[in-house]
Amino acid sequence: MCTAIRDNNLFGRTLDLEYSYDEKIVVVPRSYEFTFSGQKVRNHHAMIGVAHIANGYPLLYDGINEKGLAAAGLNFPGNAVYYDPAEGKHNIASFELIPWILSLCDTVDYAERLLLNANITSVPFSSELPPTPLHWMIVDKSRAITVEQTCDGLAIYENTIGVMTNNPPFTYHLLRTADYMCLDSYSRPNTLCPDIDLNEYSRGMGGLGLPGDYSSNGRFVRAVFGKYHTTQDDSCVNRFFHVMDTVSIPKGCVKTDDGKDVLTVYTSCADLEEPAYYFTTYNCRRIKCVQLSEELANADELRSFAMNPHECKDQIEYFNE
Repeated sequence: MCTAIRDNNLFGRTLDLEYSYDEKIVVVPRSYEFTFSGQKVRNHHAMIGVAHIANGYPLLYDGINEKGLAAAGLNFPGNAVYYDPAEGKHNIASFELIPWILSLCDTVDYAERLLLNANITSVPFSSELPPTPLHWMIVDKSRAITVEQTCDGLAIYENTIGVMTNNPPFTYHLLRTADYMCLDSYSRPNTLCPDIDLNEYSRGMGGLGLPGDYSSNGRFVRAVFGKYHTTQDDSCVNRFFHVMDTVSIPKGCVKTDDGKDVLTVYTSCADLEEPAYYFTTYNCRRIKCVQLSEELANADELRSFAMNPHECKDQIEYFNE
């Protein structure tokens, strides 16, 4: 369960899970060596994002590179289909797709050209870390796309609405969003019985019908409403996190079949103009930031920063008489 939003020069997501892999903020410098389709790639774009580091390898959940291109992988079980390597294709394992795109591409246009000949394979990272069923959102300042590989093959969708969640496929969410096209921040006129003076008993009635559940479709529509109806102001990062709050999941509101609590492990916000990575965690609501500096981009090895998921210091300010 996750939600991703692109809004002007910002892109971010929630990660909603019942567990943690000790994820960290990770900077991948230009000199870190990747191997894609058997070819070693070094001296690539530097990138920053959230990753689980396994055997020295950054398994990126999402990230942004120094050129302002960002990507995120969201859960897509039951629909994602990965194939065996195919001759003549860019054979990329699911765990490689984000670093492949971010290391080589500077725009969505370039990423799309690479993806047209891509084959997302079922190759696991290890026996302990099998492939995760995912679909991806890739963005820059100009446009956004959604990438899904199903039983019908690999598809690339123009994501003009700038929102993505989980199952069903992206086209379903776009279709269902039309069911809510009459929602508004303003009160709506009485078209039910115009000759009757009905009492508008509350503010906010223009949003009647906005789904309040935590389903992927409910979160999709709520994210669209928040993105398009919150007031644009100078505090754009702060505004972005307020929009993401509308789709965050409090612990206990969603449970797995075996009784585990699903919660919003972290919320991210990447600045596409000046590569910086903002984030909050479930237990730390204070917005923190790591900037992709030249020093970090030119480092000799991965650099990681703990997200401090259990830290609550400075979250409550006490005033005494």
